[in-house]
Amino acid sequence: MTEQTRQYQAMAKTASWTMVSRVLGLFRDQLTTAVFGASAIGSAFLFAFTIPNLFRRLLGEGALTAAVVPVLADKSARDGKTSAFGFLNFVLRKALPWMVGLTLVSIGAALLWSLVRPKDAAAAVLTAVCMPYMPLICVAALFTSAVNLSGRFGLAEVASGVLNLCMIVALGVGGENFAATDMGKAVWLSLGALVGGLCQLLIPMWGLRQEGWHPRLNDADAQAWKTLSVAFLPAALGAGVQQINVLASRSIAFGVSDESLTYYYVANRIVELPIGLFSASIAVVIFPALATAFAGRDVPALARNYGRGMRLVLAINVGAAFGLIAFAVPIVQLLFNYGNFRTGDCANTSRLLVIFALAMPFYAMISIVTRALNVAGQTKATLVAAVHALIVNATGSAVAVWLSLGVEGLAWANALSTLWQYAVLRHHLRKHAPEFLGESLFKPATQVLAGSVLLAVVAFQGYAFLHNVLAGHLNEKVNLVVSMGLAGGAGMALYAVFLDKLGYPERDLLRGYANKVLRLFGLQLRA
Repeated sequence: MTEQTRQYQAMAKTASWTMVSRVLGLFRDQLTTAVFGASAIGSAFLFAFTIPNLFRRLLGEGALTAAVVPVLADKSARDGKTSAFGFLNFVLRKALPWMVGLTLVSIGAALLWSLVRPKDAAAAVLTAVCMPYMPLICVAALFTSAVNLSGRFGLAEVASGVLNLCMIVALGVGGENFAATDMGKAVWLSLGALVGGLCQLLIPMWGLRQEGWHPRLNDADAQAWKTLSVAFLPAALGAGVQQINVLASRSIAFGVSDESLTYYYVANRIVELPIGLFSASIAVVIFPALATAFAGRDVPALARNYGRGMRLVLAINVGAAFGLIAFAVPIVQLLFNYGNFRTGDCANTSRLLVIFALAMPFYAMISIVTRALNVAGQTKATLVAAVHALIVNATGSAVAVWLSLGVEGLAWANALSTLWQYAVLRHHLRKHAPEFLGESLFKPATQVLAGSVLLAVVAFQGYAFLHNVLAGHLNEKVNLVVSMGLAGGAGMALYAVFLDKLGYPERDLLRGYANKVLRLFGLQLRA
């Protein structure tokens, strides 16, 4: 089996489980908005759950993972898997006490915040309840990175699905039956997140045990620990600045009005669906491949894997971005126009969705470029890019507030900072690690952009025609599903054929997926 085939199979497996997780996550968000609407309590929970998730991205999926994975790949290549697992245990022994201590301090600070600012008591109390999720998910992220290096993918996505299921049950069963107030329901939802976080830890731990890991203490490899320590600080600062950027945006949105953060969050979550479903799957598989190639000083493999990852990200995310822009209004109505989330809320959210969709391809490409820089040991570059993004976002947000542009102005500031961050990262990759850039992306990017415009035009015009024709004959929700399904399917088919005819480098992956569907009808595309 070729390297490319193994990667495609791993991406398909990861994407399949991610789809299950994202569908459950979508239902969780639908349930949450239906129960709380665009209310103060709903926004308070979203803000509270953001805090431990920021630490997760900073430590578990950010700096610590970025620093650990290349070291583990190097130790595995030099000394074998057992030695790499031993070093992982040493890292956990060093990091876990700090995570627990940070959690306790954060709980205390949240409770103090509730006393100092009674107006924010709901958000503060919910933050205190949610904080134990942080060490659980940080350790889970480390376990997941190690098991991915062993070639096993999909466990993190299974665990994310379990998290969403726990939160759905907690709110839908516990909150709706045993809580008399919205605050009580939000507490139930927070407790569901903690149970889900425990499951997110145990599932990759089980997978690591299957690969031969044991929770025993090991002496550190002095050189490996030094390499990790040197890489961790700039990575931590870079990830920290990035998460401060996210927190600042959501904090300002939370302060604009009771409902603004809900609009901001829902639009962001819709954009994260294709990113999480496909782009994250690509990055998860490409990261270990880049780390292994770099450890083996295999320059052709570095350029090949980086180029493949970027082309896949471009093909999926640019097309998805144009599709989301074309369907911005109906997709929000279909997914979230239930219960206390009204038609006006959908209209406000759809405008933010268009803005976030424009930045989506750059956000997805950042995940690949950042991993390449981490593999090359250029974690300082990620810090520089994060600082740039923070400055651009802060400046744009200040202008938006000064001009009273509301949450849409904040979204534009965030989108602009994402584009600028990608440009800075790409500059540093070309400057410090040009070996990753051995394959040009100009032609594939041009092909994708032209195909995406075609997709959007066909999808939008087809939807408008079908929706008008079917109005009055079908229930509105059914009409939305049928109209978007047919028009979107036609647009995506045309997009796929367009890229295939132009000879897009990853068209073999596209043909492979198409043949799986066509096999049901006794048809196959020619190789």
